Amino acid sequence: MGKETPSATKHVPTYCYQCVAGPDLLTVKVEENVATEVEPNFRAEQVHPAAGKVCVKAYGLIQKTYNPHRILTPMKRTNPNKGKGEDPRFVPISWDEALDTIAGRLNEIRETGLHDESGYPRLAASFGGGGTPTSYMGTFPAFLSAWGPTDFGFGSGQGVKCYHSEHLYGELWHRAFTVCPDTPLSEYLISFGANVEASGGVCGVKRHADARSRGTKRIQVEPHLSVTGACSEEWIPVKPKTDAAFLFAMLHVLLHEHPRESLDLPFIKHRTTSPYLVGNFGSYMRDPATRKPLVWDGNTNAAVPFDTPGIDPVLEGAFLVKKAVEEDADGKVWEHFDQRCFSAFEKLVAHFKEHTPLWASEICGVPAKTIRRIAIEYLEHARVGETIEIEGRTLPFRPVAIMMGKTVTNGWGGFECVWSRTMLACLIGGLEVPGGTLGTTVRLNRPATSRQASVISTRDGIMDFPMNPTDKENWISTPDVRNANRTLIPLVANSPWSQALGPTHLAWMMQEKAPENWPKPTKPDVWFVYRTNPVISFWDTNSIAETISRFPLTVCFAYTRDETNHMADILLPECTDLESLQLMRIGGTKYTEQFWKYQGFALRQPAVEPPGETRDMTWIATELAKRTGLTEAYNKAINKGAAGVRLNGQG
Repeated sequence: MGKETPSATKHVPTYCYQCVAGPDLLTVKVEENVATEVEPNFRAEQVHPAAGKVCVKAYGLIQKTYNPHRILTPMKRTNPNKGKGEDPRFVPISWDEALDTIAGRLNEIRETGLHDESGYPRLAASFGGGGTPTSYMGTFPAFLSAWGPTDFGFGSGQGVKCYHSEHLYGELWHRAFTVCPDTPLSEYLISFGANVEASGGVCGVKRHADARSRGTKRIQVEPHLSVTGACSEEWIPVKPKTDAAFLFAMLHVLLHEHPRESLDLPFIKHRTTSPYLVGNFGSYMRDPATRKPLVWDGNTNAAVPFDTPGIDPVLEGAFLVKKAVEEDADGKVWEHFDQRCFSAFEKLVAHFKEHTPLWASEICGVPAKTIRRIAIEYLEHARVGETIEIEGRTLPFRPVAIMMGKTVTNGWGGFECVWSRTMLACLIGGLEVPGGTLGTTVRLNRPATSRQASVISTRDGIMDFPMNPTDKENWISTPDVRNANRTLIPLVANSPWSQALGPTHLAWMMQEKAPENWPKPTKPDVWFVYRTNPVISFWDTNSIAETISRFPLTVCFAYTRDETNHMADILLPECTDLESLQLMRIGGTKYTEQFWKYQGFALRQPAVEPPGETRDMTWIATELAKRTGLTEAYNKAINKGAAGVRLNGQG
């Protein structure tokens, strides 16, 4: 491309990843060095799930770029008093002064020790946007990696309002941080509060529009008539937070009102723990020699280890086991001789005997006949026993799935809803098969680039999971970060995402008072804030603001003034989406309905020159690394992939 004159018009390809419904590939029309329009990138039509189209949020990037209220120069606070009612009296300063101030405090920390007297990291950082800010912060994650221990436990809202039950239990059960229907092959969808037409991004909207065009029936179950409900075949009003009762009744219908042959018995027998025998104390009956769970084999009419070749596990009946042991989660063992026991499936059936549609109707307000009809339609559309050929492979075909929104999977009842959805999928063999319920990505298990790589079987034939230890010898009884995620939440694991998925509200609450046997609450010496505003997005905003006002040094990467950076000591103006540079991996499956047929890279490149003294995040991170003596470790972290893409350099 030749040198462009100021009056030339150009179209700059880039991406939008402002929310988890992205990334969307787009182009920016630039006229006389001014970004004037955001346009679809139709050159990406063959690779992008939405054929290169973008959602409405991306069109707002023009207004974002030219917002008259942008902060265009570094600022420092001159009023030592902080609080919602205090005027910060920010004044412009040079980048050297801003960076030297921050680096000076960081260097003091390194000399004193990276952990304080209570054992907590002296450096803390909070990022918002459900994990998407890393696609905009350049090499800043590499700087934090080079730095060392950082407390990410001060949440910005995600700790109390995200899809937590789906995230944690989904990864435990089928490596699914998020769950999505196989919409292009689906024929029947039940949506419990999933407002995909408003929050699914252009990919989700397109996939569901295409599905409706070919006859897919979607049922929307939610208290109010959303835009998704209006676009659905049927809207079923339900009382708030009673979705679990509806789902429990669906399980009752499948287990008690239909013959077993209507279910996917091979899947239940061989892909779940349903045949495992359960002892008197509620744990699996085990083979005394191998300690493997026992099943009842229909071929030999005897209890055998679950992985014995050539067996036919029996799902129902009372079985007399000659000799077995039972071991609970704490390692306590009971010996059994001539013990009468039942399978886990039998226990499941018995548990749901009382959860009838009539029982559910009194709780959720949906007529019993409606609940029963939906359950029957779900089963009838499941096509149990049918197969489909995909890329030369014959696979089970189960074109039914259940979707769930954030208000269903978080808060009380969230676990029961996610568990019920998973069980309903298992009963018809619709978990991780074409047309059915699919996982999309992982965040708690490593590596994050592959759902399959962490799939390892335990002794019990169950997929392993990196639980935080709870036994007396290994339990982390003293929290290592201020939200105590590894101490309190076994399921949150210990990945880079674990702190943000822990009880982030506790980091704020326990600034005032911690449990008696925990370390004394301490404030971080330095707190970095990027693309988040906890003073407005968290609960009890007055309390959060009061806590932040007592932090000794708050550094906010600032686009405009907001409720949180009102308490900041230093404001660093970053280049925004259309002014900065970053390479990002794209493709595969991501959140919501982002299903790509390909994998590759997307480049976010400057469409226009940055205004004022704004700087690219990578420039800021590099300068901080220089000023803190971390350049070598910083470069190694970049090469290892801390900035999102692994490089060939040393590291």
